[in-house]
Amino acid sequence: MTSYEDAAHLLRRVGFGGTSGEIEALVPLSWEAAVDRVLDTSRAPSPGSGPSLPAPGAPMTGEQWHQAYMAMTSWWLDRARTTPVPVVEKLTLFWHGHMPSSLDVVPHALLLDQNQLYRSKALGKVDELVQAASVHPAMLIYLDNRANAAGWPNENFARELMELFTLGVGKYSEDDVRESARAWTGHTMDTSTWSYRFRSDWHDHGNKTFMGVTRPWDGPQIIQHLLRGPKQRTAAGFLARKMWRFLAGPKPTTTIIDDVASRFIAGDMQTEALVRAILLRPEFRSPEVRTGLVRSPFEVVVAALRHTGRSATEVRPQWLMPGMGQELFRPPNVDGWGTNAYWISTSAMWAKSILADQLGAGAGEHRLLEGSERRSV
Repeated sequence: MTSYEDAAHLLRRVGFGGTSGEIEALVPLSWEAAVDRVLDTSRAPSPGSGPSLPAPGAPMTGEQWHQAYMAMTSWWLDRARTTPVPVVEKLTLFWHGHMPSSLDVVPHALLLDQNQLYRSKALGKVDELVQAASVHPAMLIYLDNRANAAGWPNENFARELMELFTLGVGKYSEDDVRESARAWTGHTMDTSTWSYRFRSDWHDHGNKTFMGVTRPWDGPQIIQHLLRGPKQRTAAGFLARKMWRFLAGPKPTTTIIDDVASRFIAGDMQTEALVRAILLRPEFRSPEVRTGLVRSPFEVVVAALRHTGRSATEVRPQWLMPGMGQELFRPPNVDGWGTNAYWISTSAMWAKSILADQLGAGAGEHRLLEGSERRSV
């Protein structure tokens, strides 16, 4: 059996908290079976098309910009609030912060499409996700690879692919950045259709020496080298550490990360295998982990909406989220958001108190104080 406290902890970390009924449904199960249950995506709703947004490049007034922003953020918050498989939305949030793009430079519709990409591949093979994200128009715009051409290589994407998305700081050389940038030349977009396009006439077809290997490298081959080749162990450890900090806590030991990375590799680099390895570590249920992670604003808002039965369309909490430190689809930089102590500030406490006031003001109307069906942990 799984204790009530452990079941509640599991539902908080892979989702947004459980009602008493959802928690009690896990109690008769072994811990392994409970983990299987929460990672079962067979009941997950299809990504769908999402809200209707202005076409990329369409002129917008300030009011139209904000209306589009409200539509896409309300849609995501309400989807997370109502889904029967919250782990999908939780992992979509992870990838949204791990390989971000921003409304500061990317049109609304492209960012929503990127969000749908992350949702569709949230628990799948990491190399397939990184490959798809690398040539998505949102990323091509955000990290400037749409302007990367032979003779004038742009190093922005090549650098962040290694430093932030796959390997970490200090795991590559400046020569590797330059040669990878050459490999990614020609991977651009058609500005008339706002879609990915490979232009052979922009691509550097010559030999490049990347991480000691000389060949006529092409961009996607770089990702295979990083995630399926000689750098796989480094990449697996980097992603294992970042996922542990997202789901468990800020200070994983080397022993934990080595074990989780090994299970990740053995699981064919599936994000599901990575998450499962974290959840099955005995440390995941330790008192230090159970009480050692601060919820992100997204998690706070979704949990509050979910347990009060209110919708984002009605409450409009996204206007409070910047005060809490997280503005969806507008990360502070390409490094995304931090975790844990990153979310602690006086402004965050103030914004959360306003959210509580807004939800409390409707308590009587929504009969939130009657019965115990919505009691949650």
